[in-house]
Amino acid sequence: MDINLRKPEPVDLDALYKQKNDPEIRRLLGGFSRPQSKADLIDWLEYHRKRTDEVLWTIAAVDDGRCLGHVGLYKIDLVARSAEFGIMIGDREAWGAGIGRKATVFALQHAFLQENLNRVSLTVLASNERAIRLYLAVGFVEEGRLRQAQFKDGLYIDVIAMGLLRSEFIHAR
Repeated sequence: MDINLRKPEPVDLDALYKQKNDPEIRRLLGGFSRPQSKADLIDWLEYHRKRTDEVLWTIAAVDDGRCLGHVGLYKIDLVARSAEFGIMIGDREAWGAGIGRKATVFALQHAFLQENLNRVSLTVLASNERAIRLYLAVGFVEEGRLRQAQFKDGLYIDVIAMGLLRSEFIHAR
């Protein structure tokens, strides 16, 4: 499936509302543990659109423009030359089509080649095996584990901290 990465727009709200309220999606993500109202998502979208220390893209299907999820670089620090990475493929029909990898590589190229960053970090639930495989495949390295740091569906889940340096990414491309 071909994708287009673009700035989030109000037209994405209905898809994001469905995605962020899908129990299976929420189970895979740290942070989005509670259901989101449309008002919450409007606030979330406006908050992120106005931030000067982050870049957020909607992952959209080329054929019909529908929102498949989002990807972003957060807490961009131009002094330390670092940022945090996050991605959500919220359209389950798009899973397994390589979209996560395409969007991740795009964001990392932006981080290292456009923003001139040296380091990108992320955290991922240890139970999200698909995401961990993706992150390892593009060069992220496990840097630590926060034991039982998230509580989901009555269980405590470890959170894995990962990082990728510019030199590792450029050599891995």
